[in-house]
Amino acid sequence: MRLIGHRGARGEAPENTLSGFRYLRDLGVRAVELDIQVSADAELVVIHDNSLERTTLGQGEVRLTDSRRLAEVNATQRAFPDWPAVEGIPALRDVMVILRDFKHIQFEVKAASDKDCRIVAEKFPLLWREFGFGDRAFTTSFNPRYLDMIRESAPEIPRGFLFELDFAGNPVEQASALGCRALGPHQGRCDQALVESARAAGLMIATWTVNDPARMQGLARLGIDGLITDVPSLALKEAGELFEPQP
Repeated sequence: MRLIGHRGARGEAPENTLSGFRYLRDLGVRAVELDIQVSADAELVVIHDNSLERTTLGQGEVRLTDSRRLAEVNATQRAFPDWPAVEGIPALRDVMVILRDFKHIQFEVKAASDKDCRIVAEKFPLLWREFGFGDRAFTTSFNPRYLDMIRESAPEIPRGFLFELDFAGNPVEQASALGCRALGPHQGRCDQALVESARAAGLMIATWTVNDPARMQGLARLGIDGLITDVPSLALKEAGELFEPQP
């Protein structure tokens, strides 16, 4: 089972920040999940929420703020007031520089509007090719519309379908219809039936977000491929034997 840092290591370092990704690297973990949004000037930036308040000391909507201003917002000291580095919301390109040698990357697209989805479907493939990520980097989303768009613009990029605990459809059928190679279930949806169905469809499973070592043990027994966690150092300390060796 692969250990994957959630937004870097959001329980231990400022999420979706350059120093947060460096923190994950310093732990020796080379697998990560992160989030893509679109700024007012149509740049791809790395932040989970639509608004700035929860994770930064700024205010406003990401889609209404240009990338220069987003880069000036303090994105490190909201949850970690004593964090030594003051950094803004990073451009996706700058994050990719840090992740260049990572073995597994999930670029989750949070953009919701068709306009923003089209911007990502146009710009993300250019960066993906420039950095030579190949099969190491997936683009994932809860949004089937985006997954259709990226399949049309760059069918060679691996895709993953994410779904919540209350998803009402058949997630394996949905992922297969979208031509995905991966399935990203809420960890509460993971059971033997889902794993067997995904395996039969040729889908990799990376579940989120798992912070309890006992639950990690149970998911490992189910045969999950990847486990996304906020607390990678705890996972390594308490359940390190469950995970593939780090490079």
